[in-house]
Amino acid sequence: YTCKAAMNSAGLNNLFLGFLQVSQRIRVGGVSASSAAWMNEQAAEDRHTLPEDDDSLDDANKGTEEQLKHQILEAALPFVHSRGWSQDAIAQGAESLGYSSMAHGMFPSGGVDLVNHFYAQCNTRLHESLKTTVNEMEKNPQLKKGTTTFIADAIEERLRMNIEFIDSWAEALALHASPRNAAMALRNIGTLVDHIWYHAGDRSYDFGWYTKRGILAAVYKSSELCMLQDKSEDFQDTWTFLNRRLSDVHKISKYSHDASSYTKDFSQVAKAGIFTVLNIMGMNSKSRS
Repeated sequence: YTCKAAMNSAGLNNLFLGFLQVSQRIRVGGVSASSAAWMNEQAAEDRHTLPEDDDSLDDANKGTEEQLKHQILEAALPFVHSRGWSQDAIAQGAESLGYSSMAHGMFPSGGVDLVNHFYAQCNTRLHESLKTTVNEMEKNPQLKKGTTTFIADAIEERLRMNIEFIDSWAEALALHASPRNAAMALRNIGTLVDHIWYHAGDRSYDFGWYTKRGILAAVYKSSELCMLQDKSEDFQDTWTFLNRRLSDVHKISKYSHDASSYTKDFSQVAKAGIFTVLNIMGMNSKSRS
């Protein structure tokens, strides 16, 4: 069929999204149909119905596409247990919704897209949970926690969200830390620690804003790695390790009173953070066999 000359980019986007939607109706209704025939029909309709306002159509298509991606990635998560963090899991998720397995083509980064989706969803869940906790503490002062306790509970809550996929989390971490995902990985961890510090009451605008988040990121990532090797009941060794590392965070309040201590302690924490990142990315020669 020849629709290329009759359709602009918005029309092509409409065509692809429509193809996924019609494949769902075909599968759900149990009707056998040719996708090529449907695409011919849809192209003919678009030549007559394509709106003149391409900008508004592009915006609408973008919103629809993002919603569709979200649905497919959510549906793909249960298949991680059998398929890993892969395009295969995404294809299975699409099929479970009634869409064609071709939908995995919407995710060029494959498993990386799936890991980023899970990471972002967990961050959002934690954000909403911490907001509820803070509201409850404001209503009932007896529930109020100290800053260190609040942060420890927040990190533990976030790490527990990984337990469902703990058997394949090492694979997820490797994908998350891949060079091509560096920008998104930094955004994910940055969003996480910012949520925690914000709800813990931090409203600083000075250099401390960066140091607090940098240190907390190192604490979180090192605790996450500890969790991968933890065989204790309910990951008790991880929570003990976490509380020890949070002693670094507790020192933050003292930094401004002791410049020399600040330099020494921050240097140690930064070094720990650097080695944590290197270990995750497999770049620390000391960790190689």
